[in-house]
Parts: sequence; structure tokens; C-alpha cells
Amino acid sequence: MLKQPATSLDVPISTEAEQCVLGALMLDNDRWDEINLLLKTQDFFLAAHRHIFKAMSVLSSKSSPIDLITLSEKLEHEGALDHCGGFAYLAELSKNTPSAANILGYAAIVIEKSRLRALQIIGNSLVADIHANRLNSREVAEHAEDALFELSEQGVSANECESEILFALDQVLSKLELATAIENGITGTSTGMSELDFMTCGLQPGDLILLAARPSMGKTSLAVSWCIGAIESRPQEAVFIFSIEMPTDQLTMRMLSMRSRVDLTNLRSGNLSDEDWGRISQGAKEIAAWRDRLIIDDNSSQTPATLRTRARRYVRKYGKPSLIMVDYLQLMRCPDMENRTQEIAEISRSLKALGKELGCPVLALSQLNRQVEQRADKRPNNGDLRDSGALEQDADLIAFIYRDEVYNTNTAHPGQAEIIISKQRQGPTGTIKTQFDGKFTLFSEYPEGGYDLGYNFRSSGQ
Repeated sequence: MLKQPATSLDVPISTEAEQCVLGALMLDNDRWDEINLLLKTQDFFLAAHRHIFKAMSVLSSKSSPIDLITLSEKLEHEGALDHCGGFAYLAELSKNTPSAANILGYAAIVIEKSRLRALQIIGNSLVADIHANRLNSREVAEHAEDALFELSEQGVSANECESEILFALDQVLSKLELATAIENGITGTSTGMSELDFMTCGLQPGDLILLAARPSMGKTSLAVSWCIGAIESRPQEAVFIFSIEMPTDQLTMRMLSMRSRVDLTNLRSGNLSDEDWGRISQGAKEIAAWRDRLIIDDNSSQTPATLRTRARRYVRKYGKPSLIMVDYLQLMRCPDMENRTQEIAEISRSLKALGKELGCPVLALSQLNRQVEQRADKRPNNGDLRDSGALEQDADLIAFIYRDEVYNTNTAHPGQAEIIISKQRQGPTGTIKTQFDGKFTLFSEYPEGGYDLGYNFRSSGQ
């Protein structure tokens, strides 16, 4: 009979349940696909049982039967039969299994014990970190939250991951009914810019939106204006801003300038008139009203893990957000990556996953390569994205900002800005005209009949 290894602590385990799962699979091979979706090799505590389950997996992948003969031969070929208790132990597994019909019940016990052991490992690891003084209390808490969330995600059953066509079709039809009922056609989060909303139907839940530009183009200001648009269009939902580059007070001063229409330079210097103070008072009241809906996190040492942890924490406190903004993604770090390209790829992937997890759009700001400034036409394109092609691949929507006056002081179009939509997974691409007032760092829509870039969204049939 197989011996159970000695352990220094009481480890959650059910040897009998593990034996019954393996025995039931030998009795009824048709249950393999079902069990293989629920159980992983590491869910078995005993090394012998892990060997046996892995051998069963190999046999199944080759469409071979799983029985006493084939299994013992497979283990013998791998030199593991004796370590697994020999032929006699395999025979006992099938002989002593009460009923193959109860295999799901046996599997549930194995999974539960496996999760309890994982929790025990997490707890022991946290205690070790504390005693070794490797991490501060905040880092320990964040590591614990990440580990616990990852464990909970592993608990999602196979049925919960299925995407049956009838269910998917029902979701699509529900979205169509909702879109038909909405007069303005905005099914996502509004940006506050009608032409952009018309083109995109709003920023869609789960999408990764990339807003990229060279320095001084105003990407932070445009992103903040979209956040304000989200707050005003969805007053019951919060917006999370992860401002890695700019501290909260500087970002708030920009918002105050935008809302009050007071020159940002005058705000910084304190050179204000009585009229300015009146507008500042009104703007401050508007911003103060967002105190439970506009959440700014200016932690300057964000990693994908810390950002994800903080976002989940804010969701628990403020509810699901209508939009998450990250300014900007090149300032994030992934210490374990070998090079910058891999680092940016992991950051991009994690932001995409975060939007999908929370069911909201994620607006990530990005830098561009300097090579854009070496061209005659300095309007950016997807090839100018900095550090990684993964950004272009992962993003559902890519928008660039171009202001001719940044490069040409004698431009024929001062104060004009272009929002270039170069990629939209579910819609058209093109360029939207806006105007930019540098005194207030404010983007606003162009008046009707203004500068025409030759793309008419409303008559394009899109």
C-alpha cells in the first residue's frame, strides 16, 4: 500500500478522494474530458497520484484507453510504476472506488483540499516575509491580495468559462435592443465630445484605449477631459485616474483651469483678478461635487500588480468605474522582465486584462518615438508607438493627437488639433477636428462649418 508522506504541519488532504477520482477514471474513461477541465495535476497532494493523473492525460491525448494494463505499461515505460505503488496499487484504485458515478463529488473534495493547501502556502509565505523584513506592511498586503485573487480566479469552473453561441447571441441581441433605445447611439462611456462619441459609440467596456502623442501635444489634458465627460454622462459611476507622472495637486490645478476658464499660468503664479476668483469658486464647487466619483491615485512606482490591486480596492469602496485612466504606461515597471520590449508587452497585457476583469474601458496614455519628428508630415501613425508592437496588437482603439502649431509657429490653423483614430476594432478610423486653448489646456469641439479634414462621419455610413 502506498505510504502518505510525513508533513511538519497538518496539511489539508483527502487521500481517499484522490484515490476515488483516479479509480473512477479507470472505470469510466468517458468522464476524462469533464474531469480534466476541473482538475490539474498539482491538485493531487501525493506525488504518486500526480504521476498517475499525468499518465492518464498522456493516454487520453493519444486516444488510448485508460485501464489497468495501459496505465501500468505507461508508468513502467516512464520508470515510475514502483514509485506509484506498483501494479497492485493501480488495481486497488479501481477495485476500491465505490462508484464512478460520484466522480464529480470526489473531484470537488480534491479541489477543496488543494485550495486549502494553497491558502496555507500563502499564509506561510506572508509570515516568512514579515519575519525576514523583506517587505513593508503595504507590500505584504498587496502581495496577499494578488495571491488570493489569483487563487480565486483558479476556482472558476469550466462551465463558467464556456461561451455557448446561444448565450453569446442573446448578449448581442440585448446590446442591439439597448442601442436602439438610446437616442444618441452612445452604448459605451461618453467622452463629452459628440463627434468622437458618434464615431466610437462611446468608450466600450473591456476595451483598451491607447492615447498617444509627442510631448506638449496635450495628451493628459485630453484624457482628463474624457474623464470629466465620463463623470458627467454617468453620474452614478466613478472614474479612477492613475497619475504616475503628475501629482494630484498639479492635476487638480489643471482641472480647475479647465472648468473655471482661468489661465493656468495665472493660477500657478497667483496673479488673479476678482473675476478670476469668482470663476475659480464656481469651478472648485463643480470639482468638489465629484469627490466620491473622481479618484486620483498618484503613486509614482506603479507596477501592473500594484495598479491592479489598487483598482480592485477602489472598486470595493466606490463601485465599478465607468473609466480607468493611466498616465502614462511607459512609467510603469515590471521588474521581472528581461528587456523593455517584454516589459511594455506585459504592461499592455495587464491593462487589457484589467479592463476585461472590471468591465470598463481602460484609457492608457503613451509616448511616441522621436522618429515622428524626422518626417516632413509629423502626424503620427501606429509605427510610432514606443517600445513594443504589443501596444498596437492589444489596443482596441488607438488615438493620436496632432497640433500643427507645436511644430509650425506660422501655421495657418492656430489652436487647431486633430484626434487621429488609427485603429478601432469595432468601428471606422479617421480624423476628428478639435480646438485647443493652451491657456486653459482645454480641448473642445470645433464649431460647425469649421476646419474640415475631409472625413464626414455622419454621412460615411459607418
